[in-house]
Amino acid sequence: MKPRLPVNLLAMFSLTVAVAAGADDIADAALGLCEKVKSCAMAQIAKEDLTPEVRQMMQPMLDNMCANMKSRVEAVPSGHPMYQSAVACMRSMEALSCEQMQSEQANTAACQAYEKLAQQTYGDS
Repeated sequence: MKPRLPVNLLAMFSLTVAVAAGADDIADAALGLCEKVKSCAMAQIAKEDLTPEVRQMMQPMLDNMCANMKSRVEAVPSGHPMYQSAVACMRSMEALSCEQMQSEQANTAACQAYEKLAQQTYGDS
């Protein structure tokens, strides 16, 4: 069985990539969130009845996800209108427990504000 990642987390990653954020705060926030997601995914994998080989395959995939996310957000300038909102969203999600990340609670107030700003800035495209 595949570990579940919060749907709005993936949507937030996509919006962050669309913004193309950069600088240290956003890279740190992205890395912190990604490490949290990775930790939660590995904990979920540990609960599943998977072979050791499958578990070993998951680790590099999760590591690559974090490296990819960090490289994408490093391109965003700190003066971008969505920069602070993106950082706040990622930090609010990082503060959640794994259980909360897999529930509706993952749609934090900071992420709702970020989504609203993204819609105002980029429309529904």
